[in-house]
Order: sequence, then C-alpha cells, then structure tokens
Amino acid sequence: MKKIGFRTWTIPWALLLLSLVSFGLLIPWLGFFWDDWPIILMTRLQGASGFWHFYQFDRPLSAWVYILTTPILGTTPFIWHLFALLVRWLTVLGMWWTLRSLWPQRIREVTWMALVFAIYPSFTEQPVSVTYSLPWICYALFFLSMGAMIQAVRKPRWYWPLTGLALLASALQLFTLEYFIGLELLRPVFLWLLSGEEAGIARQRLVKTFKRWLPYLLVLGAFVIWRLFFLNLAGEDPNNAVLLFRLFSQPFPVLLHLAQIALQDTISTLTSPWFQSLQATALEFNNGFVLFTWAIAILSAVLLAVYLLRLDTGESSPANQDHWLRQATFVGLLATLLGPIPVWLTDRQAIIGLHSDRFTLAAMFGVSILLVAFLEWLTPRRLSKAVVLCALVGLAVGLHLRNTNDYRWSWAKQSRFYWQLHWRAPNLQPGTAILSDGEIFNYVGGYSTTAAINLLYPQAPNQPKLGYWFFDIYRDFGKRFTDLTKGITIGNSFRTFSFSGNSEDSLVIFYSPEEGRCLWVVNSLDADNPEISPPTRALLPISNFSRIGADSPATGYPPTSIFGAEPPHDWCYYFQKASLAAQLGDWQQVSALGNEATKLNFSPNNPQEWLPFIEGYGHLGRWVDVDNLSRHVIRVNSDLVPRMCNLWNRLETDTQSTPARDEILTSLRNKYSCAP
Repeated sequence: MKKIGFRTWTIPWALLLLSLVSFGLLIPWLGFFWDDWPIILMTRLQGASGFWHFYQFDRPLSAWVYILTTPILGTTPFIWHLFALLVRWLTVLGMWWTLRSLWPQRIREVTWMALVFAIYPSFTEQPVSVTYSLPWICYALFFLSMGAMIQAVRKPRWYWPLTGLALLASALQLFTLEYFIGLELLRPVFLWLLSGEEAGIARQRLVKTFKRWLPYLLVLGAFVIWRLFFLNLAGEDPNNAVLLFRLFSQPFPVLLHLAQIALQDTISTLTSPWFQSLQATALEFNNGFVLFTWAIAILSAVLLAVYLLRLDTGESSPANQDHWLRQATFVGLLATLLGPIPVWLTDRQAIIGLHSDRFTLAAMFGVSILLVAFLEWLTPRRLSKAVVLCALVGLAVGLHLRNTNDYRWSWAKQSRFYWQLHWRAPNLQPGTAILSDGEIFNYVGGYSTTAAINLLYPQAPNQPKLGYWFFDIYRDFGKRFTDLTKGITIGNSFRTFSFSGNSEDSLVIFYSPEEGRCLWVVNSLDADNPEISPPTRALLPISNFSRIGADSPATGYPPTSIFGAEPPHDWCYYFQKASLAAQLGDWQQVSALGNEATKLNFSPNNPQEWLPFIEGYGHLGRWVDVDNLSRHVIRVNSDLVPRMCNLWNRLETDTQSTPARDEILTSLRNKYSCAP
C-alpha cells in the first residue's frame, strides 16, 4: 500500500491548521481586553475619522490601520479575533515565503522555521485582538517587503516592480509602527547572501549589495530622521529613544546597560517560554481543561510528526550543509539581536511589565531560525530532529491554549460585571465616577475599564468628554480619602478622552466574584459590611445612589455586538434588580423578584445578598420570611450579626408597628444580643 505523502502546496494549510488549534479553539468565548477597549469606544463614538487625532499621542500614522479596518470589522469580538488570527497566519506565510526565497533548496528547514515562528510561545497576548492586529499587519508588511526584495534579485525582469512593492511595504510598516526597524538591518545581509550566488569578487559583491540596499537605506534613514527629529506628538513621547540620545554623552555606561538588558532579554526569549510551558499550573492533572490542553498538545505533536516525516518538498539532499548552517545561525542570531533594538533604546525590556512580552515579537523571527539551525547541527537524523521539533510545538500549543483560557475567564468576569452593572444601574447620569479598590480584571486596566463602562450607556457622538470614569482608589487618589468626602473636582484623561466630575457624584463598587459574590454597589448603609475593604468603607459616604435611574434611556444598550447577548437571569440578576427596587422604595417589586428567585431555586453564595429581600419582606409585612431569612443569614455567617441588628432597627423605624412585627424583631434582637 502506498504511503500517504504531502506536497509543498499543503504547507500553508498546515500552518493555518496549527494556528487555528493554537489560537482559534476558544475564539467564540473571547471578548475585548486591554487597549482593545479604547479603540472600540473610538469606533463607536467618533468613527474611523477620529483615529487621526487618537494616535497623535504616539504613532500618528498608525491611524490608517483602524480607519480601514473598523468600518469593515465593526465592534464584534468574534470578528476581530478571526481577523487577528488571519493576519498572524499571513505573517507566518510571509516569513515562510521570505526564507524560501532566500534558501530555495532548503524548503524543509524553512518550513520547520515557519512552524516554530507560528507558535513561538514568547508572545502570549494574541487574545488582545484589536490592539495586536496592528503589529501583525506591520510584521506581514515587513515580510512582504523582504520577500519582494529577494524576488526582485532573483527575477531581473521584474526587478523594478518588485523593488517598488518592497519599498512601499517597507515605508508603510516603518512609518506605521517602529517595532520592526531593527530587522530592517537584515536587508544588506540577505542581499550579500544573494550576491554570493552570482559571479564576482568580494569587492564587486560589496558594491552590488550596497547599490541594491541603497533605496531601502534611504527609506530607513528618512524614517529615523523623521521619527527622532521631526515627529510632533500631542504629548510627551512614550517611545522616546532615551538611550540613543544618552549614548553620546555617556557612551560607556549606556553601552554597558544596553549589553545587560540585551543579554537578559535574549536569554529569556530563548529559554523562558519553554519553562513556562511546563510551569506548575500546566501539571494540574485534576483540572479537566489542563488535561484537554495536554490531549490537544500531544495530538498536535503526533499529527505534525506524521506530516513532516511524509512531507515531500521535491528536494534532493542539498550540498554544503555546513555552509548553510553557518548562514542560518548567523542570520538567526543577528535577527534575534537586531529585532528588539527599538525596545532597548527606549530603556524597556521584554522581561519587565505586564504586557512587555510584545517586545519579543521582532525577535521571534530570529529565534525560530536559530532553533531549527540548532537541531540541524545537533543530529543528522531527520526522525530525531522531527521528534524534538514536534514535542516543542506540542508544548507551545498547550501553553497557548491554557493562556487563552485565562483570557476566556477574564472575559467571563468582565461580561458578568458589565451586565450586572447594567441591571443595577440601567440609567446612570453622566458625570459619574465609578470607584473601586483596585483594578478588577486581568488583562484589562483602568483606562480600558473606563472605555468599556462608557459603552454601556449612550454618549454624545464626536465629543471628547466622557460621561463616566473608572478610578482605582489607591492608584488614582493615594490616601486622600478625606479630600474626596469633601466633594472635590476629580478628573482624568486618556489620549483624546477626558472626564471631569465631583467626587460626591460617585458610585462605589466592590466586585469579587471569585469569592462567590455578585457585584456590590455600596453606600453608607454598607458601613457595617465586614467583607468590604477599608478603602471602600472610607468612601461609602460619597456613593450617590441618586445618580442611578430605573429605566434604560435608549434601546440598544448595552450593545450586544460588543457585550454579547444578555446572559440567562441567575441569582445575580435578581439581586441587582432587587437592590435597584429597594433603592427606589418599590417593595412590591422586591417581593416579586424574591418570589421568582425562590421559585427557580436560586440562592446566593454570600448570605448578605439576602438583605434587600429581607428589607422588602419587612416593608410588606412578611415577618415570618424576615425571621427565617435573618436566622439563615446568621447561621451561614455569624459575623453578620451587627449588620442584621442594624437592618432590624431600620425596619422598626421605617415600618408600622404590628404584633407580628414587634414579636419577631424583639425575638431576633434578644436572641442575637443586639445593642439597644
């Protein structure tokens, strides 16, 4: 029986399948993260034209990417994730095409490099789809430029059209994003290698290489001069090449510092991702999802091994293996070191900062070449090399799946929060600050949470001032709690967005679903809540429930294209709606919600969430229910006795005396030793 073989035309589809398995399986359960949110808010409020001003603060010409994409892709997370995956795949294809054009007799090795590049696990932020579409587009343009340049040399008849395409793609990616400027310095190396295939002495090769490089050097020089000396930003340059300017005044200390951060980042990029793939959480075999990731990883490794061992590239055994290995090692090492130069010159590192692994994107090209070159040097046996390569790919697939699952949980937490906030505050007056003790989501951040909250409610279009702002109490105010309680002006801004309001027009929230709680919108009545944090308790007096209206002010909010369809009504829905009804004094509604929740067998994980129902039942004379639920709350958590005593005192003040009321309230206070 003839063995199944795979031809070269299947390679792009194998790369696509690997990308889908690594990054696409959980796309239906992903949303927006980090800097995605301000871009989506800009799309919604100001449209594509607003991006020109939005990017005046760091990369003015980046605007064209979102001017072109947002009208087509809209504000649906699923579409953006598919787009980001597609662009990443096109980048991988561009890398494969570039190296295949450079080393046409090394299709097998180049394919292995592309496979490693497709999933190299140093970059773990693929789920931030809107934001990272930009660097992937620029990366794809870089490889389009490199590949076209190589093809221009190999196909003299098409030299000028291909050179024009290469120059255009190079200029476009450089002026859009500076991430890959270091890799531009590979051009003379590639051109030198190509000239080595032509007749001529070293001096002729050098002259020919320089002449071919000169147009690209002019484009690169124009960008560097523009970026360093002529670029006018709306604020302080966040990507200023501080070490480059300091190099002239302090050459030795700066060079030593650059060598240190380069060594740290390079070693980390080469080794750390593989250790991460075997970290403790990856070995929790009692976790069903972890077992699933290992099953997918092993299956991917096995199928990839079968594919690679049966891939027929149509090549005979190439000669000059040692010569090619030296070339590949040199190119890989050079790309690994040149790629992160723009980052290092700004005195930043890939190993420092929450989102800093994006700084390894440019180095991924080089380390993928180095890894395959190392395997080629390690053993001549194709089977041994394939086994090692596929094992590493499998580890990376598992890591990406677990990492994406963390983002999935972050989106689930976000989605629950935004829908609960809508249920609790369907209408919120503009000028309201949302105060929280700390940021509440992984992979998001304060400014991004602000953007998301502003998408929950109608906003005036084409206006820079936002209606709402999320404040992290300690980060934004330090310990100035007393100042806030006096009613001071508070404000903030991010790029083109700004906010100004009064501290007394705030809502204080406490959100900790990991502890089994719904979103708590709290005020001074929660001062006796033993579970809220001290900073939250200190600001309860300025939590102004009058900012909340009962009815949604417009249809289409929250926009389901962004936040997804309204989730099934669980306990938290009834709690939020009961809290809103209690705030408005609509005790009949509180009672109806309680009846419906009980009928559906919903109950809270945290007993405090019974309190609005207990208060509602008291106002309607349902004292037996007050008695039973009060005792239940204290049985679950005896630390709530003082809080329940205060609730009973309020009920005694706010309701009319009846024999049933007086008997039950007296009995409860006596049993739990409430202070008079």
